[in-house]
Order: sequence, then C-alpha cells, then structure tokens
Amino acid sequence: MAAVALCLLLGATPALALGIQDVVNQVSQTQYQTYQVTVQNMGMGYYGGQAYDQGYRDRLGAAGPGSLGNQEARLYLQDQFDDMGLNVSVHGTYSNVVGELLGAKTPDRIYIICGHYDHVAGSVSSGRPGGDDNASGTAAVLEAARILSQYQFESTIRFIGFNCEDKSPGLLGSNDYVNNVVKPNHQDIAGVINLDMILRPGWDSQPSHVKDLNLASTDTDWATTFVTAADTYVPSLLVNSSFVDYGGSDHEPFEDAGFPALLAIENTAYEIWHYGANAYYHGPNDATDLAAGGTYDYAFATDVVRATVATMAGEAVLTPEPATLALLAAGGAMMLLRRRRSK
Repeated sequence: MAAVALCLLLGATPALALGIQDVVNQVSQTQYQTYQVTVQNMGMGYYGGQAYDQGYRDRLGAAGPGSLGNQEARLYLQDQFDDMGLNVSVHGTYSNVVGELLGAKTPDRIYIICGHYDHVAGSVSSGRPGGDDNASGTAAVLEAARILSQYQFESTIRFIGFNCEDKSPGLLGSNDYVNNVVKPNHQDIAGVINLDMILRPGWDSQPSHVKDLNLASTDTDWATTFVTAADTYVPSLLVNSSFVDYGGSDHEPFEDAGFPALLAIENTAYEIWHYGANAYYHGPNDATDLAAGGTYDYAFATDVVRATVATMAGEAVLTPEPATLALLAAGGAMMLLRRRRSK
C-alpha cells in the first residue's frame, strides 16, 4: 500500500490500476493455437512418443486408462501445468487433471477454469480429432493457466481438464469431482468458467449469422460478471447476454450443487443440435487440417480466453507480489531523488 501511495504522490500509475489489462494483453493467439493443435492430435504419439501411438486421433475417455490418445492428453496436461509451477494432481475414477494456483490471502475461496479433454469414440480408419469439441476448450484452459500462473491472487484458482464429459451418460468426470472432492471437503467454490467448443462461432447453416459467444448459466450475477469483464477488457468480443441454461456440459454439476457456474460456448446446444450451426459436431472432420479447418476462428477463441482471464484476475483479486512492491518503492524513491537533483 505504501508503494502504491508513493506512486500516486509521484504522479505514476499504480500497478493495480492497469494490472488486469496488462495480464489480459499477454494472452497469445499463437500459443493458444499451439495448444489446440497439440491436443487435437493426441493418439498419434507426437507428444508422448511411441507408447501413445494408436495410429489415429482419438481421446475417448473411460473409467480407467481410456484410449491411448486420452492418456496422452492427460500426460500433456500434467506436464504443462507442472511447467507452469502449479500444484498438479489427478483426481478420481475418471482421471481429472488439476493444476492449482494457491491464493495468498483467502486460499479456501476457490475459482475454477475448466474444460473437458476427452472426445467421443472414433474408429481405426478415421478417428475423432475433436478439434473444436473440445481441444478448443482444453487449449483455453492451458492458455489461461499459462498467463495467470505468472501472478499472485488473493484467492485460489484451479485449472481443470475434466475427463469423460462425452462418455455416456455424460459429465462423468465433473460429477465425480463435485461429489467426491468438492462436497466431502466442504469447499467454497466462488465461481466456475467452463470452456466447451469456442472455435467455430459461425453457422454452417447460416453463414451470415452473427459471431458471438453464448453463455449458459442459472446464476445471472456470475454470468453478468463475465460479460462486464469482457466488455471492459476485451471489447472486440461480442457476448450474447441471454443466459439461458441448457446444461449438457461440465458446469452443470457445480450448478446442481449450488455454486456459481457458467458455460462459455460458440453457439447454444440447441443451435448445434437442431439448427445446423456446426456441421462437424462429433464428426471425423473436426480438425484444423480437415474440412472444418477453414472455419476455425482462432481470433475469436483467443478473445474468449482473454475474457476468462480478465474475469478471474478481477474476481480472484490480482495482487502485487512483495517483490513487485519493493520494486515500485525503489522506483518511486529513484524518481524522487532525480526530481530533487534537477531543482
């Protein structure tokens, strides 16, 4: 506080005044795309080596090891979170991968950024790459983690790759996590952002349809918090403010347990399932290098990551680290000395 006050006295901008925008500006479309393509290719052993090469791309999850592609994706998530300095763990029957950034002041208050890393079953001849569903959301979790892990926050932020979202009857990993980790430990989940399919905001059935992000939530306040952060820090992202919740993704178990949660998705489930918005949904061509590749909108997806980062940086409360405060104080003292010497 003394350092911030000193900055104000000297006419400088305090670190926290521009802190969130500075954090948001570090989100990289190039890095996001790297994460997305890497996850999309799981099952070929490009990351994990020959032991994970099943000959086709597929991330089918299961209670147990899952497909080789599913296992390779799990290894990748663990390694990336570990490289970011997060506390890494694998939870439950369905192998949810968690990277945790412990809060400095209120660590028991927990925010979650999540997405599922599995995909529906493919076949030996074609596979199901799941580039949009949901390599796009998994990559968003990784890019948000890469940025936010460089900072300190008052509250804890967890980055989770849920497994078996697409495994019938669905949402197996997230239900397992809520029922066997969150509830038994009486955890305070202050807000959840679930990222599921964010790369194809355009409609195949209506090419002129507006490209906006849809939010599904039963908690209007939490959804409004996201919209406000997006409007403030990512004005290029158009967010549909109609918060109709239709479940069907990993935010739902948290909502059912009474926690603020939302789904960020390119189009509503009804638009995808019934109105032809996404012709490649759950199909073998959902990949950057196949038919859907030309319709992937990486700029849009990156803006969704920026809005997610902005929301969490504000809600978990971005704080200057002690070293940052010391640098601010030292810098302010130097400026003051220079001014005195120039008189």
